[in-house]
Amino acid sequence: MGVVKFYFVFILCFFAHNTGVSQTQWGQDSSTVDSVDFRAVAFLPFFSQLVVDSGMPTPRREMRMREIAIDNVNGMKWASERLKNQGYMIELSFLDEVYDSLGIPLWHSEDVVGKDVVFGPLQQNQLSRSLRIIERAGVDHVILTKVSEDILLGSDAIRSIAPSESFAIDLVIEDLVEKHAEDNIIFVMTGGTNEKFEDYFLSNLHRKLDSFVSDSTLVAIAADTLGFDTVHGTRNSVGSLAEKIDFYRRNIVVSVSGRSARSMLSNLQVEVQMNDSTEIYVYSHSEIRDLGFIDVKFLERTQLTVSVGSAIDWTDSITIQAVKLFRVMYQTDPSKYVLKAHDAFLDAFKRKLEKDMGDMDYSVLPQPIETHFDWHQLRQFSGYVNKNWSLETFHAGHWCKTDTLETLHDFIAPELDADGFFIDPLRPFVKYNPRNPQAKDQAKD
Repeated sequence: MGVVKFYFVFILCFFAHNTGVSQTQWGQDSSTVDSVDFRAVAFLPFFSQLVVDSGMPTPRREMRMREIAIDNVNGMKWASERLKNQGYMIELSFLDEVYDSLGIPLWHSEDVVGKDVVFGPLQQNQLSRSLRIIERAGVDHVILTKVSEDILLGSDAIRSIAPSESFAIDLVIEDLVEKHAEDNIIFVMTGGTNEKFEDYFLSNLHRKLDSFVSDSTLVAIAADTLGFDTVHGTRNSVGSLAEKIDFYRRNIVVSVSGRSARSMLSNLQVEVQMNDSTEIYVYSHSEIRDLGFIDVKFLERTQLTVSVGSAIDWTDSITIQAVKLFRVMYQTDPSKYVLKAHDAFLDAFKRKLEKDMGDMDYSVLPQPIETHFDWHQLRQFSGYVNKNWSLETFHAGHWCKTDTLETLHDFIAPELDADGFFIDPLRPFVKYNPRNPQAKDQAKD
């Protein structure tokens, strides 16, 4: 059984080397081997030891991990094909990260030695097992999945391609301080899995304001007049948000919670829509855009601003040509795992050239399509995280780069009539108590 499983892995390696991806064959003379520009190996969960019994339910997790592994294979082969079309020689190998049925690993340290880059493993347990082996080989190690940044502290040769969320929060804080220092900022906290980033937001917002006090009189004044409050909600509730919204000020509602707090985000949308005569803007996690219940009217009303770590520029002709190449190769569109593997492979190739050839113009190389990279070393002698983020705002019916939009006009406090009722400019014949705008039964003609 072990021989059969190893043979399966070998077929994967052989397949990668003989489908036009690398144009490198085994058994070539030394001159051909030396002409290889880039040697890469990927450890992926193929589960070659898995035998599916037709009489038993299909193991969903293992089958899904196989699908993700194949997506990563296709993404790297796609990137290799683009490089091959520019004349580069690529050697690309795929090995099963999963141990065989006897608990014996299907790859060894000699499979890593001499490579320019190692991708994976994808599974956390397999990654922890292989870290030291890959580190001792001294090769560039790229992690394709989201991991704890503590894993990156052991070596300066390891990188995580997933954009680090702390840098997204930094961008939000900078935008808040610059544009909304005089507005009523309400931070909705949900705790749980989001507690780490919520604490980061709070500490860095105050640090950001304090750092500017000595540098700018204007910001020092803003720091003293900043209207800031927190709401302790849950994954399912916005807590006392309604009580914090100020009718007489521009309200900025901020949340760093993603899809894990989808119920809270749904209630946030409802709360904002009920306060339909109050000026409210919302900053939220990028995952809110993937939630199907978010209404376009909510996006337009709040000019929703999110941090974006990856995006495809469909106006770029080179991007369109690259996607067409993938469609020719696989008769389908690239999935998110295909795109991540493709982009990581091209970035690793460029860094290898930069290391070998120094500072040159590498813009002629095939470029990443969705995820771009701005590497940041966590500390001296530690690994790197990707800090490439930008802010996008929903404006005039579509998503725009936040820094391209005009500055908001000064907030004008609404006026009340002699009876203390607010006249809605959209419905001039309807007046209601601004202290309780939801109570429409108080409205009078």
